[in-house]
This record gives sequence, structure tokens and C-alpha cells, in this order.
Amino acid sequence: MSACTWEDGTEPTGKENLCPETGRRQQPPWNHATRVKHNPTYAVVVAGGSKDAPDKALFDRASLVVAADSGCEFLKHHNMVPDVVVGDFDSSQPETVAHFRLAGCSIISLAQEKDKTDTEVALDLIASRGYGAAIVIGATGGKRLDHELANVFLIEHYAKRGLDLILHSEDTVIFGVSGVEYPFGIPERVFSGNPGDWVTVIPLTPQLAGVNATDLKYRLDSATLRRGSTLGVSNEMLGTTASISVRSGFALVVLNRR
Repeated sequence: MSACTWEDGTEPTGKENLCPETGRRQQPPWNHATRVKHNPTYAVVVAGGSKDAPDKALFDRASLVVAADSGCEFLKHHNMVPDVVVGDFDSSQPETVAHFRLAGCSIISLAQEKDKTDTEVALDLIASRGYGAAIVIGATGGKRLDHELANVFLIEHYAKRGLDLILHSEDTVIFGVSGVEYPFGIPERVFSGNPGDWVTVIPLTPQLAGVNATDLKYRLDSATLRRGSTLGVSNEMLGTTASISVRSGFALVVLNRR
């Protein structure tokens, strides 16, 4: 898909959110991993595993909503209309696709035999339009563990392209924290939750170095975590906010609400 251009005719570079002092990506101003303040530009993808009642405020604040295949069934059930519907439509009803076509949505039909999932194609579309952040609804918790794992690994893939990807479900939020070797990454994440919520740090790279965790039950100070170790599993929030930072490597952070 071709990249879009800004109003001045230039193409997005993926560097629009870089800190002028450090050259690193700045964390989008997430008040919670699922909520935004100051209305930054972000997109939402609704994937096929969506089951929970939608957070309509989350959708209202998004500047682009993309339904990936059967994600359109979820939106139709909740009387919501996306901007774009993309997929091979092997898991959605023809009348649902027709419904959104009549509603004026852009419909992107894909071949059933392809090299990417419908969700990844949707995220490619978002990245090509210069977005710095995307929230994926329904990327986890479905019947397909293979799809769920693939979606989790997309977090690092898109971090390399300057797209901060957050996977969201009713009880779980998954996001990335990355070290200096990721020029578009976010080296420190401040997030909110409730006391007792579980927080797990999983190394996606062979090693995480310089891991710091504050306001959690088990504090980490310049710790080293290795892939395959469960050392970072089941930490707990002490209050309503906490932070995790990484000097090198790529960490998945999983916030599970109690």
C-alpha cells in the first residue's frame, strides 16, 4: 500500500514523535494503556477476537478505526461504524460487509491465500498513514492461540517502524518497552491500574539489561532478565501508577487487572 502525504506534500517519516533532546521516541501521553489524554493521534484496529463491550470513548478519540475481517461483526453488533474494513472475509458474513459498504466505509478485499494476517495488513495500512500509535482490540483471548501469539510478536515488529502498538482486552493490556537499539522505541513506560493488578515483564529478545521497575511490589534496579526465565512474572502494582524502563533489549509488559 502506498504511503500517504501530509498537507504540505511531504511524506511521514515515522520520526514525528522523537524527543528533540534525546532523539528517542517519546511515550504517547497514555493516561492508561487504554485511554488517552490531550487527544494525540492514534488508530484502532478491531480484530476477530473481540468479545468485550467496547469502550466507546476510546473509539471516539481515535482518528481512524479499522475493522479486520470478523472485527466488522463485532462493530455491527454494537452499532458502530469503522472507517475501513479490511480482510479476506472468510470469517465474516457477506451481508455485514455489504452493510458497511452502504454505510460509506472503505472496503479492502484480500485474497484468502496471502503472506500476512488480516490484522497485520490493517496495521500496515495504519503505519503507512504515518500514525505513531495504534490500539488493537480483540488481538488476544480468542480461540486461535497461533493468531494470539503472532499478534503479540507484532508489537516489536511495529516498534521498529515507529508504530507503538498496544493490545487491549477487558482484563489485559500488552505493550512494549525497548532499549537504545530501537530508535523509534519507548524506553520507559508509565502506566496506571489498581493496587494488586499483576504486572509481568517478558524478554522478547535474548536478554533485557538495565531493567527498572518502580511502584511495584518487587522493585527492579538495573536488573537483567533473560528470555526463558520467569523472574518477571506476577509482579504487583502497589498503587495506581507504576513505571518500567529498559536500557537494552525489547520487553513485553502484560498488565492483568484483578
